[in-house]
Amino acid sequence: MPDSVYAYLSTSLRSAAIAAFGEQTAATVDIAIEKPKHASHGDISSPVALALAKTLKQNPVAVANRLMAGFPWDERYVSSDPGLERTVAGGFINFRLSSAYLQKALIASVQSPRTFGRNQAMPAKRILFEFVSANPTGPMVVVNGRAAAIGDTVARVNAWLGHSVEREYYVNDYGNQVNLLGKSIACRYYQSLGRDGAIPEGGYEGEYIRDLAAEISAALPEVASMAPAQAEELFTAEALARIMAQQKEILAAYGVRYDRWFRESDLHKSDAPAKVLALLRGRGLVYEKDGAVWFTSSQFGDEKDRVLVRQDSSPTYFLADLSYHMHKATRGFDESYTFWGPDHHGYLPRLEGAVKALGLSTTVFKNFIIQQVNLIRDGQPFRMSKRKGDFITMADLLGEVGVDAMRYFFLMRRLSSHFDFDMTLATKKSDDNPVYYVQYAHARTCSLLVHAQQQGFANDEIAAASPGMLSEAEEFALLRRIAEFPTLLVQTAHYVEPQRITTYLETFASDFHVFYQKHRIVTDNRPLSCARLLLTCGVRNVIRLGLDLLGVSAPERM
Repeated sequence: MPDSVYAYLSTSLRSAAIAAFGEQTAATVDIAIEKPKHASHGDISSPVALALAKTLKQNPVAVANRLMAGFPWDERYVSSDPGLERTVAGGFINFRLSSAYLQKALIASVQSPRTFGRNQAMPAKRILFEFVSANPTGPMVVVNGRAAAIGDTVARVNAWLGHSVEREYYVNDYGNQVNLLGKSIACRYYQSLGRDGAIPEGGYEGEYIRDLAAEISAALPEVASMAPAQAEELFTAEALARIMAQQKEILAAYGVRYDRWFRESDLHKSDAPAKVLALLRGRGLVYEKDGAVWFTSSQFGDEKDRVLVRQDSSPTYFLADLSYHMHKATRGFDESYTFWGPDHHGYLPRLEGAVKALGLSTTVFKNFIIQQVNLIRDGQPFRMSKRKGDFITMADLLGEVGVDAMRYFFLMRRLSSHFDFDMTLATKKSDDNPVYYVQYAHARTCSLLVHAQQQGFANDEIAAASPGMLSEAEEFALLRRIAEFPTLLVQTAHYVEPQRITTYLETFASDFHVFYQKHRIVTDNRPLSCARLLLTCGVRNVIRLGLDLLGVSAPERM
């Protein structure tokens, strides 16, 4: 199958490395499979020889040649018209796909659009994705929108590749921040009645706090007769319910749905923090000082030890987080991905050290920081701060630019890079707007196929066309793009880099627009027309699949 080449090359290179240098040495390097930077070098490339040469302190070209000498060629790829031709250049092992292989990939993309790129001949994993997990103490902000697009897209790609995927949202509904939410709302409520009172230190001052106070007191007038402590409890519970409902609503509108909303309060009800504390205590990794309980975090790479239980006997967020990771570990996932906000850079090293201290597998838990977003309008930074505590929310941006542009733009850069979101560009209906450009390419393929039907070309006739009729450079460019898509998906999942898909789609769309401008698709030459229409079907299917994996629509008319 065309989409098995990635798995074939990866497995074969690993086998060749073991045969040439031994299993222990081979295990020290990643068998990376990439697209060469220059098309003249081939269609697929691997720098594995460079990595091995560094380990072995040998010449990269010599290492590459030893790998190729022991490469276990599969008969499917070494027939009279081989699927792969190989060369060694500067330590890189390059492979070029044959025309026969490219034609098979095109046929597969047309005949099996719902499974193209899925059968990677790899073992399926059970993977947990936890992302966004914004505190339920206020509206979700713009960086939450970026986290939602990234986490959901990586989950979609892994699911497409055949893995069992679960999405989870961790709700921090326990502790001081939640208590401050209730106190802040109660304060605004009493102020509305003409009573004195100030927002507690560290409390919430946004206008939404006044709105919550008004909404909850109107819906539950009995709060007026409650003692202040009871009123605070009611405001806390009602505010949590309302904010969580708003979060679910905006995420659903954004195309993100979770399999589970995991509440931190449930951890505390099950005494999970106490069990983790007992485990660490049994391993001699905690001690008491100044009335608090400390974890010996400095033994695991942290700059200092950390408090697990405060002087007032309340557990810290850190202890709760360890309990949550322990709970994840009991649920049988092969991998657990967590996407954190930009304010967690210093937090992750101590968390990862504590995971080791708990005896959990560090290969299961994978953590990623999603960097901050800056909004730009008309070339200038854009901020909305009409009243103290107000900010532009995820819902505000979604209402301004729409789901497609918002998700696509957030996926255009590495998640570890700061991102300037150009709101003016995102709303343009022109080729300058990358999502519009890609969607227009899809709409153009659909329009061409409708036109062909009107000219008497039946679907069965197109499906039976011979891709061997395709010989132009622009046609081969599209064939190569289609053939590389399955490998692109594997790379996207492996490296957790959804920007690979947006970059691919924009290049693919450009290649198709060039093809469209240079060559007539429907001509008097019926066999050639059918072959070009078959190619157009493949382009349509792959662009549509790529957009779907991004959570972006693929309009048929624009």
